Amino acid sequence: MILEFGAKNFYSFKEGFEVSLRLGEGCPKTISKGNFYTNIMAIKGANASGKTNVLKVLSFLCDFVKNSFNQNPDSKIPFHSFFDNSQPSEFYIVFLENNIEYRYELKLTVDRILSEIIYRKEKRESKIIERKKNKIISKLKEFKDLEIMKLRDNVSLVSTANQYGVESTKLIYTLFSKIGINVDDLGRKDDYIDYKSVTQFYFENQSIFDFVKKVLVLSDTGINTITIEKQTHKETGKEEYFPLFNYNILDEEGHNLTFQYQSSGVKALYLQLGLYKIILDMGGTLVLDEFDINLHSDLLPMLINFFDDEEKNPNNAQLIFTTHHTDIMDKLGKYRVVLVNKDKNESFLYRLDEIQGDMLRNDRSIVQKYKEGKIGGKPRLNYG
Repeated sequence: MILEFGAKNFYSFKEGFEVSLRLGEGCPKTISKGNFYTNIMAIKGANASGKTNVLKVLSFLCDFVKNSFNQNPDSKIPFHSFFDNSQPSEFYIVFLENNIEYRYELKLTVDRILSEIIYRKEKRESKIIERKKNKIISKLKEFKDLEIMKLRDNVSLVSTANQYGVESTKLIYTLFSKIGINVDDLGRKDDYIDYKSVTQFYFENQSIFDFVKKVLVLSDTGINTITIEKQTHKETGKEEYFPLFNYNILDEEGHNLTFQYQSSGVKALYLQLGLYKIILDMGGTLVLDEFDINLHSDLLPMLINFFDDEEKNPNNAQLIFTTHHTDIMDKLGKYRVVLVNKDKNESFLYRLDEIQGDMLRNDRSIVQKYKEGKIGGKPRLNYG
């Protein structure tokens, strides 16, 4: 579970920012459910304000911490500082696992890692591993197995340890592995999953497919059921899988349509719902840029409720997403919405409960204040 994350000198953010999923004492129990953290965070703002760049922090950290060993030793580290300046960039993320907090910090340029530090907090926070450039300068005794490693300029110590088969840092690697995200360094990945691969996965994982079918049937799509057919490709000899969407037309039953003939909304749900189920089952974090794209606004509360309902989400999975949907702010309230703004092409953000005064109260609509332009996050349009 993610408690906080942030960065400095990263894409459109020059100064440091943080997104906190911690909840203060003033948060109503209808939202906190007695926890000090939230399972849901919405990120909202105008086009080009920097919303996707917030999620790129998680995308970069996940890929770098897990996979950087696969990079060529001479490769640049794949991220951009604020307008590609030469100053170091900084990142951090805090996880909660088994009531213990783990904090990962990283400072680097595109050429090399300057520092990499991991903290652990039970009753008090302690530094468990510290790296300066290509040398581990301090570590607890339990991480003695890191001594077999040779570090490289552009590779995280966690990725290196995983490659060497080091056991002591596997938990940190696993924490990053529990994040599913549809963003890379170029932004939202429209083609990050294709329907043929998804369909084969559903065919091989019946419980996930049952979840997908149930949600699509209950979403007023007109679908009666979905079946998966398998056939052998004549040229390659490989098995191919394709879904058939069954509709009852008037009084007639059993009309099948292929994936290509489905609406954009049905396609989006079909491709994404399996990921929802995987994250819910593992208790991970689902990170979606424009999670509402191609979906009717009435469907959004249902998707959010998968993470907000304790019975549907027994493993404390999380949903972090960007959206242009405005009414969602009233459903989530000021503790679970971050607004991103931009001034002179520099992004900054704040959670709504950080706004001083009593303008935003738990018993008042946030949407009206937003539409009036009183809390930010709206485009300043100039029609000429």
